[in-house]
Amino acid sequence: MTAPYKPFFSIIIPALNEEKFLPLLLLDLAKQTTRDFEVIIVDGQSSDKTVEKSLAFKDKLPSLTILTSKVKNVSVQRNQGAFKARGRYLLFNDADNRLPEYFLEGVRYQLHVRPLDLFTCWFVPDSEAGSDKTIATYMNIIIETGSLIGQPVAYGALIGCRQNIFKKIGGFDPEVGFAEDTDFVNRGSKKGYSFGVFHEPRFCYSFRRFRKVGKIKLLQKYAVLNLKYLTNQKVNQPKEYPMGGGYLEGETRISSEITKIIKQVFKKGSQKTKITDRLRALLSLEENNS
Repeated sequence: MTAPYKPFFSIIIPALNEEKFLPLLLLDLAKQTTRDFEVIIVDGQSSDKTVEKSLAFKDKLPSLTILTSKVKNVSVQRNQGAFKARGRYLLFNDADNRLPEYFLEGVRYQLHVRPLDLFTCWFVPDSEAGSDKTIATYMNIIIETGSLIGQPVAYGALIGCRQNIFKKIGGFDPEVGFAEDTDFVNRGSKKGYSFGVFHEPRFCYSFRRFRKVGKIKLLQKYAVLNLKYLTNQKVNQPKEYPMGGGYLEGETRISSEITKIIKQVFKKGSQKTKITDRLRALLSLEENNS
């Protein structure tokens, strides 16, 4: 009896009213230089044409499954997709990501060289604006710093995980209304699973939330959410951190992460010089590339 086909990647995309952006990501996936993957979209009962436009890619992708979630919650939707997945690695993507055509092949090569249990990737912004490039560099360095000090940080826009450890970690916690992505990789790390950051290939991260709300207003909003996160107060996800149509889902947790990182750096004083030298080298690399 032939064993069921197991693709290398299961691309899991939670979506809600993403008719404008999700087709662009699906087009990128259709153009990938490897076909060893499946795509699982978990729709939160969109009121627009998200599902209809996704179905148009049925014949363009190696395998496409569209699930419907009864709950509009990014963690619930990711978990639902993960339980359906057949791939060796789960690759969670935001619906507004963009991927270069060599992205999956590049990540697979990195995993061959460095077979991690959990990972994320550096990214580039979706514009050439200097301010966006600066924020992207800052966010990449935050991810790197967390990895260096053993306190994993990941943005929900892109997280990879071995399929066979997802349930052991406990999946994403729907009760965590803010920073559920960092919570997930931290729980995995505490259970002894390896975590790392790939500098290449990079995906394209959407800055549409910054443009829609404005950088200052958005950061002010996060300041309040970060205070709640740091003081272990529950965030009302549907009201304070809503998903859907690119409002504020999966955005950067800048101040909360940098606060935790600073605390950890000073707790581990013996590592401070080594970490500082590494970050200076990375910043120099980023400045040369920008």
